[in-house]
Formats: sequence, C-alpha cells, structure tokens
Amino acid sequence: MPCLIVLLLGCNSSNSEQSIINSDKKENPKEELVMAKVSEMSLLMNEIYAYNEAIKQQIIVDKFKANYPERFDKIHTAVLTDPTDRDNNFERFSMQYIESQKAVFNGSEDNLKSRYNNAINMCITCHNVKCVGPIPRIKKLLIH
Repeated sequence: MPCLIVLLLGCNSSNSEQSIINSDKKENPKEELVMAKVSEMSLLMNEIYAYNEAIKQQIIVDKFKANYPERFDKIHTAVLTDPTDRDNNFERFSMQYIESQKAVFNGSEDNLKSRYNNAINMCITCHNVKCVGPIPRIKKLLIH
C-alpha cells in the first residue's frame, strides 16, 4: 500500500510540474516580427550600389558602356529613414557625390578607374559623417 501512495503522489507531482511548464508557455507567447518599412533613400542607395557594382565590372574588363542614370538625382528629394539626417552635411555631400558620379561618365578612358573610385570614396566620406553601417559594403565597390 505505501508503494501505491508514493506512485500516486509521484504522478500527481509530475502533472503539477507539467502544468507549471505549460502555464509558462502560455504567459510568454512569441512576439510577432514586424518588418521595418524601407525608406525611399534606402531603396535608392541599394539601386546606386547595384549600378556601381555593374559598372565596376565593366571598367575592370575594359567594356564600360553606360550612361549616368538621371534617377540618381533623387538623392536630393528621396525620403530618408530619419528625416533629421537631411542636414547641411547631407546636402553638401550628396551634391558632391552626384558631381563625382557624373564625372565617371564624362571624360577619357585614361582615368576612368580613378574617377569611379572618387565617386565611391565620396559615398564613404558622406557615410563617415552619418550612417556608418554600410561603409564595409561600399568599400567593396572600389577598384584596386
């Protein structure tokens, strides 16, 4: 008989522990992940990156046949993730970037690589002031 009581108490204890475990799961439901909305500027920066990656390859194989994409001028109007980032530094650097990017498409083949790297370095210079996260990725665009 004592063995039966121990067995019943053991089962009862196990059920209680299981109830505690199950109640913990109910109290901590998984949080739903919400994707952050991508800003116009983020989309434009990714497009600029992809375009520069493509022309880098053209320059490397000596088959550069591209035109300046006028849509890059949207850098002056695209909505930023944080609107307060559009300050005097941003405006100055974005104008210098556009000038250096246009220079890639204007000029002789002789210093094309240098003009291209100047445009990429302008990206890095701006990102050194704000939003440093993409700098390692941008550096991959440089032609060595």
